[in-house]
Amino acid sequence: MAAPVGPVALLAPQVPTDRKLRMPPDISLPATRKSRPRAALSRIRRASLLFVAPLLAGCASGGASPLGEALQGLLPGDDPAAEQAAALPYASLVLDAGDRRGLVVMGAQAGDTSLWPTGNRGLITLHQDGLQATAGLPRDLLDTRYWPAGGDASTSSYVPWRETAPETFRMERSWQETEGTVARLSAEGRLECLAPEPRELALASLGLERCEQHLTWDDGQVTTATLWREPESRRLWAVAETAWPGGPRIAWEVARPWW
Repeated sequence: MAAPVGPVALLAPQVPTDRKLRMPPDISLPATRKSRPRAALSRIRRASLLFVAPLLAGCASGGASPLGEALQGLLPGDDPAAEQAAALPYASLVLDAGDRRGLVVMGAQAGDTSLWPTGNRGLITLHQDGLQATAGLPRDLLDTRYWPAGGDASTSSYVPWRETAPETFRMERSWQETEGTVARLSAEGRLECLAPEPRELALASLGLERCEQHLTWDDGQVTTATLWREPESRRLWAVAETAWPGGPRIAWEVARPWW
């Protein structure tokens, strides 16, 4: 296997998920919440190379470890995702993003943002457990931000699913089409959560609230999403959503948590 080219940053030591993952001070995550759409995509792609390249180098010295194989992309083999997740003591998701399906392992985390390499320069970025951006898909989500309806759009820490009683909110997303054009659209959203019910996950069965999200976009189109959140912490354990009107359907569930 050819050696990786371009800038290489060392990964923080990978640790079991009962310990906090620390990031070296010289690694910065893509500031997608504040950057322009094209700059966001560029940063996401660079981050994908930074975190995957050191593990690819392992092939030249006898092959990558199971974690290295995971960070090169979706884990290979025919084992069900649950068996793969049980065999790895690292934070992981079961992902379905069209042509990217299977178990993915977290590549890095800083604050509320986590990066999930999917191979072939692909990357899923989550912020406060929600979909923030993608890279490597035929059409990529560049940026996502939420704010309370009638509130300050600069309230960057706000996400509706962390509210005790979710109310009407606003969301803005930008994305890149296959021909390279960038679009941006805002929506008014509402989130309705039901009483907790058992939800089977890859490695556990938990009592989670099923929340239905309805987005009415400024062009009149409507999209929906289903979010499963833990009642006390209000953290998301599973999500299935259409990223934007006419956009890809992306779904994931937590196999092994990182919190």
